[in-house]
Amino acid sequence: MAEINEERVADHKARLLDRYDDVERRETEFRMPDSEFPEHREYARDGYIGAAYAWIVRTPEQAPPLSASMAESDADDADRVLCILHRGATHWDIPGGGHEGEESFAETAVREVREETAITCEVTDLLLLEHEVTVADGYDDRLHTLWAYFGAEYRGGSLSIQHTELNGAAWFRECPPKLKDNPATLADKQFE
Repeated sequence: MAEINEERVADHKARLLDRYDDVERRETEFRMPDSEFPEHREYARDGYIGAAYAWIVRTPEQAPPLSASMAESDADDADRVLCILHRGATHWDIPGGGHEGEESFAETAVREVREETAITCEVTDLLLLEHEVTVADGYDDRLHTLWAYFGAEYRGGSLSIQHTELNGAAWFRECPPKLKDNPATLADKQFE
């Protein structure tokens, strides 16, 4: 049995937990259909070890000024969180994506936010860290990946989506009606 990327994932996980306090941690197993496993195993062998996402909060003071046609009562009066809708998706998510090369997971989150939405942000905290092991009934190999969900502050930019990947993006004052599971966990804390 091969534990693919186990050491690399353990190394990144240890570095993240050394840097950030009070991180919610999850250890999960994902059972993949046999027909999909060979492709994912090749990604893992080529170095894919997971992804990073950013839960970005924009305060009312950081919102762009209202246009002349807008009433002052239309101004933002509460924090908002950036969510994205991938092409072909039915649920909202938060920006993020695949870890590349030697970048840190925090750098991955910041890069992906910029690529997907043209928003700049600064990572402030690690909110959730999930170590997932992917298996399939017809294979002995186990694929290790790490999924990092960071808290981040808005630093600038106006929404401009990456049309090749997204159908939309928006700043939400309340939790969107359909939000993927891990971001929904974060939303429970934000939108209490």
